[in-house]
Amino acid sequence: MATSSRAARLVKALDNLVTKTCFDYGTVLKKVKLTTVSNGAFQGTFTVDKSMCNMGGSLHGGYIAAVSDVLSFYTQLSNDDAKLSFTTGMNINYIGVAFEGDTVNVATKSLKKGNSSVVETYFHNEKGKILAKSITSFLVGPEPLQTITKDVIGFDVYEN
Repeated sequence: MATSSRAARLVKALDNLVTKTCFDYGTVLKKVKLTTVSNGAFQGTFTVDKSMCNMGGSLHGGYIAAVSDVLSFYTQLSNDDAKLSFTTGMNINYIGVAFEGDTVNVATKSLKKGNSSVVETYFHNEKGKILAKSITSFLVGPEPLQTITKDVIGFDVYEN
């Protein structure tokens, strides 16, 4: 996996989530294989399994929303000088469909950095057809909460 400085530290710290019982790892990071990580941009892939599908056997929009939220959070956190932030809004356009067994590629990119940040996420099938696009907005959390990532996964937001 290709990585860069702060993003590399963050991905290494994410390995510590394996020992935690949390939504980020159990629902998303355990199933999405990150392939390229740089400051402000992630790329990964996953294979749609039954646990991600609706009763019609297609990828559930809620799973797309979960992946968007989790990967967007870590994408914004990978930017230089980024702080622990909270999702304030998410808009998702569902465009195509994927079924159990399909491979889905996901890519995130920071559009705006700072106290209020914005990240876009795209989902494509293995043929390159777009499945969904999301825009997620974040607001930096209060100062006392900025040690959470260091306490939980060993990632210090004050280091670049």
